[in-house]
Amino acid sequence: MSSSSSSSIRHRRPPLVEHELPPEGKRNEEEETRDWAEMPLDALLAVLGRLDVVDILVGAGHVCRPWRRAAREEPELWRHIHIRRHAKLAEASQIEAAMGAAVRRSAGRCEAFRADDVVGDQYSFFLFLADAASQLKSLRLLFTTCYSISRRGLNRAIRKLPMLEELELSLNSSSATRSGFCSFAEACATAAGACPLLKRLRLNKHSFHWESDIGDTEAMEIAKMRGLQTLQLFSNSLGNAGLVAILEGCVGLQSLDIRHCFNVEMNDKMRAKCARLQTLRLLEDSMDDYELSFGSPVMDPGSPEEEQYWSSALEAL
Repeated sequence: MSSSSSSSIRHRRPPLVEHELPPEGKRNEEEETRDWAEMPLDALLAVLGRLDVVDILVGAGHVCRPWRRAAREEPELWRHIHIRRHAKLAEASQIEAAMGAAVRRSAGRCEAFRADDVVGDQYSFFLFLADAASQLKSLRLLFTTCYSISRRGLNRAIRKLPMLEELELSLNSSSATRSGFCSFAEACATAAGACPLLKRLRLNKHSFHWESDIGDTEAMEIAKMRGLQTLQLFSNSLGNAGLVAILEGCVGLQSLDIRHCFNVEMNDKMRAKCARLQTLRLLEDSMDDYELSFGSPVMDPGSPEEEQYWSSALEAL
């Protein structure tokens, strides 16, 4: 009797309750009436923070009043500004307008600014950036052309940014093919004197172009940056004298990248001087992790360097 009773209890199942879904029309009506404008501010900032800066400026900031208010009045959203290449920024004036709007919305709290497609004479913007973002720690400018860079404006801006820890001045276009056409030596001299906290420097050209004279001007100014820890000089025209000056002057240097700097002769003496570095990328090392566009080097015709480069390039195919 007891076993029969326990068996029936063991197999007794709870009644099945069916949860009916609302009709299709009602579901659509509920979705349509959901108010996305009522998102909590922290959630909204998290969403906007994942968008491209330009998309916020020309798109998300126009969705509704709360979204527009967040895009315009929340400086936290603009602490790190990255202006990428965008279909809606076809003209130099549009690029400058986007850069200016982003910096203004940061309300002086911008800590990192990067622009990937700087064109034209940006003299007024450089000065505005220095005044509006005086606490800037990272400044990365990728120039599409080197012919119209306002070096005077750039140097004045760097002089007003003593908190800089990272600086990049790179040529990111095939229109800037001859490294000798553009020198940032004066900007390096300014940064060495005005930015005592500088730890990371990138000074990249689009492609190496052989010149009869080795260009150590930039290297000699970089050598004055004693606190520098990371240095990238892609396709620079420096030679052994310039590299020795950097190694002896930048006493805290830990990482050095001199890929495509074909005026440097990496002999035993140079390798011994570089032995203290934690990371070293040499002339013909792989370009797999290089994030900018670059062109093939123009070498001294018939030189051993030219033959060695093209031999290595063909082996890599």
